Amino acid sequence: MSEDRRSALEATLTSQGAQFGAWRGCRVAEHYGDVEAEVRVVRTGAGVIDRTDRAFLTASGPDAADYLHRMTSNEVGGLEPGQGRYALQLDAQGHIIADFHLLRMDDHVLLETDWLRRGPLREVLEKYIVADDVEIADASALLAELQVEGPQSGRLLKAAVSQGVLPGAEFNHGWVKFGETPVLVVKVSETGEDGYRLIFVVEYAQNVWEALSAQRRAVEWKPVGHAALNILRTEAGIPWYDADIDERTLPPEAGLEHRAISYTKGCYLGQEVVERIRSRGHVNRKLTGLRLSGPELPAAGAKLTAGGKEVGWITTAVHSPTLGAAIALGYVRREQLEPGTRLDVEGGGTAEVTALPFYRAA
Repeated sequence: MSEDRRSALEATLTSQGAQFGAWRGCRVAEHYGDVEAEVRVVRTGAGVIDRTDRAFLTASGPDAADYLHRMTSNEVGGLEPGQGRYALQLDAQGHIIADFHLLRMDDHVLLETDWLRRGPLREVLEKYIVADDVEIADASALLAELQVEGPQSGRLLKAAVSQGVLPGAEFNHGWVKFGETPVLVVKVSETGEDGYRLIFVVEYAQNVWEALSAQRRAVEWKPVGHAALNILRTEAGIPWYDADIDERTLPPEAGLEHRAISYTKGCYLGQEVVERIRSRGHVNRKLTGLRLSGPELPAAGAKLTAGGKEVGWITTAVHSPTLGAAIALGYVRREQLEPGTRLDVEGGGTAEVTALPFYRAA
């Protein structure tokens, strides 16, 4: 199997004990020898995660912000430079083409998304440009990203920053320097803990890593792999594209209406469908948490039944060190969504419906 994308830090991550695996067209650091320890360090201290699986599009030109406001699911027009949003790009039927962080910069808008969704996202954004003065470009080859998560992540970054101030509000972002290296810091978590994204020119990757490494005496941190991040984001109830979301998913089905949808901004692609669902009051199925009992973890796609009738399926299942239990995300019909409802799992075992998130830092 060929991997399309490799980390600029692959040699450094290998020296830290990284074991690599393939994930959605990327070669990612799967783990560093002890997945449960990596989960625990994020819950108690700070972990640094290489995000080779993330991609970047830019929207530039005088009409860029207005155009994205009319295309995407969340507010863009009122954003000032340094502010951002979590947003979705829908198709005309209201299905999710891509989810992304939308960051308003001084002279363009930066979209940070999944590596394999950059193509479909760019395609739909370019398709509807008619008279707008806006250009969509793929900046993925130019930029790299590290994710810093955990209750000590802010302390770690403050120790590493030589110039500038960390953003305070969610999705806010700003330029700082690690030594002489410029880094865009975005305040956003994927684990339920304090979290940041570090975005920088790919040639600066080693500089950023060394700046963080220089602070290990001040703030102990460890590298964290993709397997631990998958557990952490599942504990936090955060869906991932192509695991829990795909091109057949409607935003309310994935529970994204409060995070990614503005119901006051007016028209955007797919808006009529989303508004019709809101006026109807419900969708027929919804992503929910599930506590599992059984001899082994069910595979993605395993059916959920009640009284012998199929009522849903599992999308992600993991062993949670934080909860000391097997947990899952899955879609369940609305008649079975009451927390505490017990369902049978294909292949053996049961699943108890649980409100999300499983975990949120106090």
